[in-house]
Amino acid sequence: MKKNVAFLLLIITLLSACAGINPGVSLNDTTWELASYGPVDAPTPALDDVNTHFAFSADGVLKGNAGCNSFSGGYEISGNKLTTGPLMATLMGCESPRADQETAVFMLLNGTLTFESDGDILTIFSEDGSSVLNFTKADK
Repeated sequence: MKKNVAFLLLIITLLSACAGINPGVSLNDTTWELASYGPVDAPTPALDDVNTHFAFSADGVLKGNAGCNSFSGGYEISGNKLTTGPLMATLMGCESPRADQETAVFMLLNGTLTFESDGDILTIFSEDGSSVLNFTKADK
């Protein structure tokens, strides 16, 4: 009987520990607007007159606008890892500072990225963790 009680207490303890684990925020069917980008310690505010946004669909497609050009491609999420690509983009030209912002966005999207989100703010970190894209959730 004592073994059964001890086993039951162990199961209850393990289940209560698992209840506190947060599986993370899903990016499926969400749209995000760029707030800032660049080095983690000093990101540059996004341009006010440029609609840089990302939309993550439930079927694994990432699409949006990087500043000048629209883009789309696949994405996969595993835990807090985000893998994109290959991405296809239109080839419209634009001038600085819009072109600079777009270049920074596309440069960061290479490799396996990490991300964190609280539901209203999304931060995507570069593969080496030195750069970020900070987003706010867009109204639907």
